Amino acid sequence: MNTPMHPSPIKIVLAESQNLIRAALRLLLETQAHAEVVAEAAEGQELLAAVGRLRPRAAIVELDLPGVSGLDALAQIRRHYPEVAVLLLATRPEPGQVRAALRQGAAAFLTRQAEPQELGLALRAVERQQVYISPAVSHLLLARRDGTRVEDSAQLTPRQRQVLTLIGKGRSTKEIAALLGVSVKTVETHRARLMQTLGLYGTNALMRVALRWGLDAHEQ
Repeated sequence: MNTPMHPSPIKIVLAESQNLIRAALRLLLETQAHAEVVAEAAEGQELLAAVGRLRPRAAIVELDLPGVSGLDALAQIRRHYPEVAVLLLATRPEPGQVRAALRQGAAAFLTRQAEPQELGLALRAVERQQVYISPAVSHLLLARRDGTRVEDSAQLTPRQRQVLTLIGKGRSTKEIAALLGVSVKTVETHRARLMQTLGLYGTNALMRVALRWGLDAHEQ
């Protein structure tokens, strides 16, 4: 009788300066996220040494890590060990920090206020070579200090506005294509250009904008 095969746990280096938070994260990862923490670090140099020595699949890194900051550690890891996915964790990130992290190749960005299951979602995204952004971080990226929404100031074409409205109303790509009389590939192209124009990262961020846009269009 064959024994069922189980995937190997994802190996992680955990870098967090607070002992209690680090212990809680380790417990959460190993009990709920099918992960194995192979090393811990309380500051940046320890993190870089552990990553270089162990070559884990991922590193979960505090943004405000002492010694070498999370952003600096991200840059060094991506430069020397590009196969290691870096997931950043922050208390109150600034939009500029988030954008810088994503430009430098962060695999995920979460806040400390995230729901526990988000760690598992982020790691599954890593396995699929996708980027995961916590909803709270997506909301931060979409907000402007003066209260102006990104989608209000963006230069969208009439067709892009139609597509965004339909996404916000829950229409699938196939449904949008049928309603607009275009191909599915054309709708996918519009989606990609919308994300580029609006400066969004990931489908979740696009959906958040689209839902708000669709609601506004419905109320007009």
